[in-house]
Amino acid sequence: MRFVARHTFDCSPDAWWRMYWDDAFDEVLYETTGVRRELVASRDEGGVIVRRLRFVPDRDLPAPAASLLGTKRLTYEQENRFDPARAELTWKVLPTVLPGRLSAQGRFRIEDVPGGCEQVIEGEIVVSVPLVGGQIEKAVVAEVERSYARTAVAARQWIADHNP
Repeated sequence: MRFVARHTFDCSPDAWWRMYWDDAFDEVLYETTGVRRELVASRDEGGVIVRRLRFVPDRDLPAPAASLLGTKRLTYEQENRFDPARAELTWKVLPTVLPGRLSAQGRFRIEDVPGGCEQVIEGEIVVSVPLVGGQIEKAVVAEVERSYARTAVAARQWIADHNP
């Protein structure tokens, strides 16, 4: 299932990326979304920053999803590849549940728009489980969209407070 999330901000793309990489903003994101981002590894590949992150939620999945996935919390790892020349980050989830049956990937970019910038997140989540895969995809996409909406609120507050 494909999805697109768009959010605008009152800052330049450069200011947005500085915020995104700020450890203090990471703490704000955790407080807002309830998902902690832990850096597992980082390297530079010819100017592209490659980071492996672990995402750890502080809440349990709904009981039906937990039953299907065999876990109460959807902890997962993700590989992000940030190309500063293109101001684009591509991401790919490295599943810890449903190996070989879950695929989630996409791209994330910040575009210059009049009065600020726009964050555009495009992705695709595919769950290859007979009969219920589509339902799981819808639930995961809905949660991803809610998470990005909460993140946008936190980012707007950060921008207002820090005047980048």
